Amino acid sequence: MTELIKIAIVEDEDSAVSRLKKELSRLDEFSFEIIAICKSISESVEWLGSSPNVDLIFLDIRLTDGSSFEIFNQIDVPCPVIFTTAYDEFALKAFKVNSVDYLLKPIDPNDLETAVKQYLKQKLSDNESSIIHRIQEVAKELRPSEYRSSFLVSYRHKMKMINVADVAYLYIKERAVFLRMKDGQEYLIEFFLDDLEKQLNPVQFYRANRQFLVSRSSIFEIEPYFNGRLILLVKPEAYTSVIVSKEKATHFKRWADY
Repeated sequence: MTELIKIAIVEDEDSAVSRLKKELSRLDEFSFEIIAICKSISESVEWLGSSPNVDLIFLDIRLTDGSSFEIFNQIDVPCPVIFTTAYDEFALKAFKVNSVDYLLKPIDPNDLETAVKQYLKQKLSDNESSIIHRIQEVAKELRPSEYRSSFLVSYRHKMKMINVADVAYLYIKERAVFLRMKDGQEYLIEFFLDDLEKQLNPVQFYRANRQFLVSRSSIFEIEPYFNGRLILLVKPEAYTSVIVSKEKATHFKRWADY
């Protein structure tokens, strides 16, 4: 007899919930019961606090009231989690290292089946506390508070604090790295762009190419370019074209649509 898997879905998009339920119903090899659907961090924390009898949670990383990793900081999650996300770079590297499952949106049916099988495999080979401990470690690694929130820059023989939220983009010019603010102000900073890419929230900043690390809020238009490449039009206007390569174009579009 097929084991019944009691599932909770944490997702703020009704369409995404419908797609996941539809794909789960197609997995004839497994038997599922969806016992809860939560749409926010607060709703999830309240529901999990009621000590529900749940086997597996499908958890969207980005919810309307913040990062779902905050759930792990507020309450003990009682079961393994399969993360869902539209972003597939920084976070997913951490998931792989910690053996935590994830699904990219839009969810591929084959990937869904593989993830469920992986959950069952872990359940047989590990005790539940071991699986949950790994998830909690991922949550600690990716807490938003660990991203850079400000810069200290030189300004007229003094120091000035710049909030990351006010940064339009960072770029390399003549072997130096500059920070350009949304109001047009520009500052020379003593950083490597590769290091800044790791320090800034990857949901908000995208490494368009070797020269530019751009804020989501600075991009106002995207134009097709030769050979499958893209040109990003940013505010304030950049000193040169911000071009996304053909190889990164699909990944950028997924990032931009998240």
